[in-house]
Order: sequence, then structure tokens, then C-alpha cells
Amino acid sequence: MGSFRMQVGNAEILALSDMNIGIGAPMQELWPKVPPDAWKAYAELYPDAFDGDRMRLEVACYLVRSQGKTILIDTGYGPGPIRAIGGRRGELMLDLATRKVTDDDVDIVFLSHLHLDHVGWNTVRRGDGWVPTFPNARYICHEADLEHFRKEEVQAAQTYRFMYMFVDPLDEQGLLDTVSGDFDLTDEVKAVHTPGHTPGHMSVLVTSGGERANIQGDVLIHPAQVTEEEWNSRFDVDWDTANVTRRKLLDQVEAEGATVVSCHFPLPGFGRVVRSQGKRYWQTGL
Repeated sequence: MGSFRMQVGNAEILALSDMNIGIGAPMQELWPKVPPDAWKAYAELYPDAFDGDRMRLEVACYLVRSQGKTILIDTGYGPGPIRAIGGRRGELMLDLATRKVTDDDVDIVFLSHLHLDHVGWNTVRRGDGWVPTFPNARYICHEADLEHFRKEEVQAAQTYRFMYMFVDPLDEQGLLDTVSGDFDLTDEVKAVHTPGHTPGHMSVLVTSGGERANIQGDVLIHPAQVTEEEWNSRFDVDWDTANVTRRKLLDQVEAEGATVVSCHFPLPGFGRVVRSQGKRYWQTGL
């Protein structure tokens, strides 16, 4: 396992873990168009991304320090217990504390998208209400995701309703900002619209001192997708758009030689896209 901290020029990225889980659902249920036998080669290449014949998923968040700003990208599953994953509780706040980062230190909470496993520590329960976990922060997401996840039919399809706990209170308290496209968080850190997984999904580009890293969110949720770029999970809202976005991102990071940061790959999620016999593969490490 590599370092949990990386430097991108003058900026710093710190990998944090909320939890690591084995997914109980069979691969065929999670990846309905992928033949089960197609996973065998990738289980040998990426054993830490499998739990036997099922998927193992890291739920990571990233702290970016740039130009005096402390930016937390995504907030994991949260304090729980989350019934949908067996009553698990997230450990992001413990991980932050061990690294001497306090709630008050965070200036911006940037949400790559609004799936449950990316918003759970946005708020904490206080009495009868919900208050921001990071009291000094502005929270930012794409307006298309806010609109999408507020639809009655989308909420009805969720196994665990969460918007009223983790997102809506921030909006009601005037702490949630929405963007409609690419957006500069600092001169070194840019949020880029990468739709498909969700309508408003965004990745984060860190560019400083001639170095580049792409915190890609859920454009890729399994290392096999670096090679099999048209494999979609059932979590992707728009498969065609997800495929276009995935291919574009992979083309870009390969051409630039950029570090790729992946929150659902084995920790710390730092790696690169490399070529072997004409195919792209994920290579862990800086």
C-alpha cells in the first residue's frame, strides 16, 4: 500500500477512508451486461477490489490543501448505522482526527455527486434537527444532481432516503452552493462536469507546478473499467453518457500522464493509466 499523501506542485492531496465494504450483491446484479466469467482475469490483476467472487469497495474521501484553502471532496456514508450496508458506521471523522484535521479546518466541502456514499458526513444530528458537520464550510454540488435527487420517483427508488438528512438542511440553512458547469475552487483546483454516473457528477482537477492529478469520483468505480471502458454498473444513471465521459477522461489522463485518484479503488486510490499490448490498465502507485 502506497502513501496516503501526495504532492501536486504546491497543492497536497490526502486520502481518507470512511469504510471498506464487501458488496453482498452478485456481480451480475451490479454489472448486468457483463458476463460473470469476464471478471476472472481482473480478479487476478486487482485482488483487493474483490471479495471472493463479489466486489470489494473502498469508500474514500480526499482532503485537498491549495492556496490557503482546505477542501474536503465527498463525505462518505456517514455516522450510520446504514441499514443498506448491514448497519455499518463511517470512520471519516476518526481518520480526520488522527491526521490532526478538525471540523473547523474545512473551508469547502465539494460533493462530486449526491449518492448516499458521498454525502453521509455532510451533517450530524443535533436534537430534532441536522446541523453541518463542518461549520465553517461552504458546501458545493452541481445543480443537475440537486434537481435529479429531489425527484419523487428517484427518492422512491432509493433503498435508503437521505436527502432530507444530509443535503436539504444545508440548503435550508443557506450553506449549499450549486454550480452549473466547470468551476474553480482555487487557481489550482478545478471542478469539471463529468456526467453519466449521475446528471451532475463532477471530477476535480488539481494542477500546480507542472503536475496534474484527476480526482475522478465515480466515473470509474472498479479498476477493470480502465480496460473495459463500456462496462456500466447499475449505479450509472445514463449508460451512454457515462461511456462517453469515461472514454474522454481516460484519453485525457493517459495523454497527460496525470495521476488518477479513485475513491472506490483500493486505498489510497492513487495510480496511473498505462498501456500493455494495446490495452489500457490501472497501475497503482504514484
